Amino acid sequence: MPAGELKVGQLVYSRAGRDRGRPFLIWQLAGPGRVYLVDGRLRRTSKPKLKNVLHVQAVNRVATVIADRLKRGEVVTDAEVRRAIAQLLETEQA
Repeated sequence: MPAGELKVGQLVYSRAGRDRGRPFLIWQLAGPGRVYLVDGRLRRTSKPKLKNVLHVQAVNRVATVIADRLKRGEVVTDAEVRRAIAQLLETEQA
């Protein structure tokens, strides 16, 4: 999937850094080639991780509920982010 197709709420894996291999959700698109990531544990919604898109591996799965709530400006909790990642990982393995 090309970097230009990344969406808010999309599941990605970190490809570089000490968080390598961990699943994250895209929290926000931060301009050309950069995204903010959250996982609800190490990277909470209050302090998302800024990462280069070259350092993430996109998965073709999106947490649409989270994405819709963020678009409407609603608050999304860390627990909801963790739950969404767990559900997307289950569907990936099925």
